[in-house]
Amino acid sequence: AAFIVAARTKPFIILAGISGTGKTKLPRLVAEATGAEFINIPVRPDWTDSSELLGYERLEGTFRPGQLLQVALEASQHPDKQYFVLLDEMNIARVEYYLAEVLSHIEERFRVEGRVQSKPLAPACSDPKWRGVVLPSNICIVGSVNMDESTQSFSKKVLDRAFVIEFSDIDLSAIG
Repeated sequence: AAFIVAARTKPFIILAGISGTGKTKLPRLVAEATGAEFINIPVRPDWTDSSELLGYERLEGTFRPGQLLQVALEASQHPDKQYFVLLDEMNIARVEYYLAEVLSHIEERFRVEGRVQSKPLAPACSDPKWRGVVLPSNICIVGSVNMDESTQSFSKKVLDRAFVIEFSDIDLSAIG
């Protein structure tokens, strides 16, 4: 229930806790139960900027869209369908490095024709197809976070923009 309330309240949810508590499974199950789309983007420790999520210009001048930008385009084309984008193990890299631009866009959303959206995610890209893509209101970004010594901590900027749900208990009796 807390996850559904969070998804309706903020477009960014952090599911934090120890391994094996169902952080990755929860958004997938909710998507399946509600007919939403579920996209899993595994975060890599070498992410130091937003290029994997938003894209980048290649040396020959073409634009390679990132995974989140591609989902945002699809979600914009299907405004009545919910999309859950899971950034799996999001704190294996410094969140402030690779998600900073997206966090700023989340903070600056506004209404256009009855729908909430952000400014364009990649306004300086060379390809007009991707230049105007916004973060629409039907995307919920979910980050799974393992709380152990191998992961990065969060800044106040990240926590301020997120709805954080802590997974602290494992109930093995629920498994039949």
